[in-house]
Amino acid sequence: MSARGSVASLARRCLATTARPVVRGDFSEITAGDLETFTSILGDPKHVVTDADDLLPFNRDWMNKYEGKSRLALRPKTTEEVSRIMRHCSERNLAVVPQGGNTGLVGGSVPVFDEVVVSMARMDEIRSIDPLAGVMVCQ
Repeated sequence: MSARGSVASLARRCLATTARPVVRGDFSEITAGDLETFTSILGDPKHVVTDADDLLPFNRDWMNKYEGKSRLALRPKTTEEVSRIMRHCSERNLAVVPQGGNTGLVGGSVPVFDEVVVSMARMDEIRSIDPLAGVMVCQ
């Protein structure tokens, strides 16, 4: 057996013996008051996504490998809006999952339970580009 095969075999055995079911933490449930607060923060109800069909892209990764169960996605445009959303979620003990392009390969941006998805898709402002260093600073 190759070294790679033995490492992979060992990893599988370790995971099989240490894997535990994922349990929802002691977080609050989203209320109508939370939706009103988020709508006030974002200024437009279309950026507070609650429709099940509209939530599908937020609840699935791009490869359709992982699927979550969030009932709310927020689409802020500014860092100030993100800050206000996070402050409210912290005060209310609401679970949050940030989501950039939702293009990861391990499902890290997919909600497991009913977390609030905070999508960064509207935060698309390019602040600066350094072509020599190959660096772009985005919002």
